Amino acid sequence: MKKENMLVVEDEDIMREALSDYFSDVGHKVDTANNGDKALESLNLEDYNIMIVDLKLPGRDGLAVLKDIRAKNPKAKVIIITAYPSIETAKEAIRGGATDYLPKPFELDYLETIIRQSYEIEEAPVLPVEEPVVEEPIVEEEIVTPCIWMQAGIAKKRMCALGYQCNTACDFHVSMMKKEKFRNDPRIQPFLDKLYSQLGRKQCRYVMSGQVSLRSCDRLYRCESCDFHQTIEDEVDRQLAIRDARQKRARAKQYDKVASTQTSVRKDH
Repeated sequence: MKKENMLVVEDEDIMREALSDYFSDVGHKVDTANNGDKALESLNLEDYNIMIVDLKLPGRDGLAVLKDIRAKNPKAKVIIITAYPSIETAKEAIRGGATDYLPKPFELDYLETIIRQSYEIEEAPVLPVEEPVVEEPIVEEEIVTPCIWMQAGIAKKRMCALGYQCNTACDFHVSMMKKEKFRNDPRIQPFLDKLYSQLGRKQCRYVMSGQVSLRSCDRLYRCESCDFHQTIEDEVDRQLAIRDARQKRARAKQYDKVASTQTSVRKDH
């Protein structure tokens, strides 16, 4: 991640200094404020690319600060952090334009990862989706970690191995959430509520998706090095191979049908 101008708005001295020291040490320019009024009145919000804002602040709270940031600097990435998480404030923060909503306590390297991933999603090409994407169903096997948009009945069939990490990793989810008609669709709301309630928690993605009830992890939930995750990925690859083989059979059958028709026509002449 390139070096950025950052603002930390946090009233707890220890937390504010820890954030400032961590991101300064890796090369970012970090300014701080200990209350919402100072952040809004004494600082130029247009100077910052990334802002980490506590939810509960003296003066104006984090959601009020977020609203002003969005009005003055809509391209800035804003992470709301809080020791008092709730589904209601998470939904309000995300709908108000926050990049993420992170309950305390959290690891600083995890916060850095969230920020880096937000840039990766922004840079990834996302094709416009005017209507829900309908992909060919896999009839031979049950789909692994079904997409929440599929569970809600908005998209018919999708293959996805990301579970409930949709908020930071899935291009399809990002494109769907940009559309008001889908974001406020009552069919998806229960799934979004679950997403918001899980934000910032380090859990196995397959527990979060409901595929398994509980599992511990000696990899600190770094799925790329996890044997269990690799087993699931192998199953996804197998199902994709099944789909490809079926499509090839269908194309071959269609080709044989066309060839047979052409042969019959030549014989008639």
